Amino acid sequence: MDESTNVLAWPTSPGHVTVRPLSSKSPCKVWLIRRESDQTYMVLKLSLTMEDVASLRQNPVTQSRKYVVDFYGTLATQLGDGLIMEYCPGGSIGDLVNSRGVFSLGECITALAPVAQTLSIMHAEGTRHGDISPANVLLTASGMPKIIDFQETASQAELVSGAGTPGFMAPEACPGGREQAAGEQDVYSLGACLWFLLSGKPPEQEILRPPVQVQFPTLPQIIQELLVESLDSDPGLRPSAEQFARTLFSSASAEPVRWEGHVSPEATHLMETVHPGTRVSSSRRGRKHAKAAGQQTKVDEPVDAWQDHPLRPTPGAMKLVGAAALGLLVVAGSLVGVNHLRAATASDATNEQTAAVEPSCRIDDVARVPACAMQQDTVVSAFLSLTQQRDRAMSKLSSGDLTAIYSSGSEQLKRDQETIATLRELGLRFEGLQTQLKNVSIKARGQGNTVVLSAESSQSQYHYVDRKGRQIHTAKATMAERIEIELVLSDRGWRIGNVLRH
Repeated sequence: MDESTNVLAWPTSPGHVTVRPLSSKSPCKVWLIRRESDQTYMVLKLSLTMEDVASLRQNPVTQSRKYVVDFYGTLATQLGDGLIMEYCPGGSIGDLVNSRGVFSLGECITALAPVAQTLSIMHAEGTRHGDISPANVLLTASGMPKIIDFQETASQAELVSGAGTPGFMAPEACPGGREQAAGEQDVYSLGACLWFLLSGKPPEQEILRPPVQVQFPTLPQIIQELLVESLDSDPGLRPSAEQFARTLFSSASAEPVRWEGHVSPEATHLMETVHPGTRVSSSRRGRKHAKAAGQQTKVDEPVDAWQDHPLRPTPGAMKLVGAAALGLLVVAGSLVGVNHLRAATASDATNEQTAAVEPSCRIDDVARVPACAMQQDTVVSAFLSLTQQRDRAMSKLSSGDLTAIYSSGSEQLKRDQETIATLRELGLRFEGLQTQLKNVSIKARGQGNTVVLSAESSQSQYHYVDRKGRQIHTAKATMAERIEIELVLSDRGWRIGNVLRH
């Protein structure tokens, strides 16, 4: 079953939220998780025995290397133990090239020179990486490179070759073969990575490869020579990793890697580098502006919208103004839930989809939960139906109806009930209350049978009406804003939990 839609098959661990799979393979072994104590994003890799051994080898490297992905230890999940490591939201430089095109020489310096420096230290200690490729060089939030995937790391006593990524392996690499000195094959891989970043494809075999001067006529001669020597079929003629780094640094000025528009939208807000069009007067100011540019612009809160709609003059208006002010503040506070949770779309297509899905996925026995109840489409449909029910319950001022759509202990239920009590005391009710949802998707997997949904929610215009049916106040439609909501699977089916973010 596809893990991207079957969210209840995602790994869970106390104190952590599973955000999404990071691999399209099934079964998926690599997941993005978030530690609840400090909201730190990390990568969980459900590991095998050999991967555990490789990570133990990686550990001493990460303790002293700035440009190696940090390894945090292991984490127990219901699917078995996994490795947890640093999350690099920029993704791999290979994915970046495939998405936006080739790198400039300055970007190549930023992406590869630190990697070459790190490898030179490893080689001096008699250790090689064994699988340097664009897929194994990731970008941090600040746009700096970090090496990952030390599965082929070997010491001087274990310099058996034959593993690596096709297109980036040295020609002498063969099963059972041995390196004469640690790092010869890593240097070839560095040269192949540089070729890839500049051309968009790995180098061909030497006999088929075009001359460097023909392939890259505008490159400085020193870089042309570096490519020729790094990709030499004779390992003894290749430069060292330290020489590779020094040559890159001396060839041109380093430039920030341009990732804007090509990093996953779910990770963009974590990135810190300067965006196009950002005016920078100093490096410190540039970092500040970059952080601001990386975040989504927040729309006005519903509380501000209330201030634009004073109550219309009516008998006893002063009393209503004072009382309604309290009521509106309560509603604004809870309907940061209404504006977020009341995400029901009124389209006939959505209603038909909900009606079609729910009967076949009804949970009649909690011990036998149908598989379709765990699918993303079913969860989203259930959420749409629940929010429509919530709109109707709030419009009828029915606390009893609300309890049927919330999970046990939901804080949002308490706020909604307080809102209803306040409106009853004021002799007011809602008329025309309706919320629209767009881009509803599952954001994360929480503890137990809990999932987190993300959506863009907007509120249509609605009225406050007194007992005689007179419109006392009109609230204008609100702009769409991004929200996150918990949904909990119980023996009654999916129920609304809490509002996590708005």
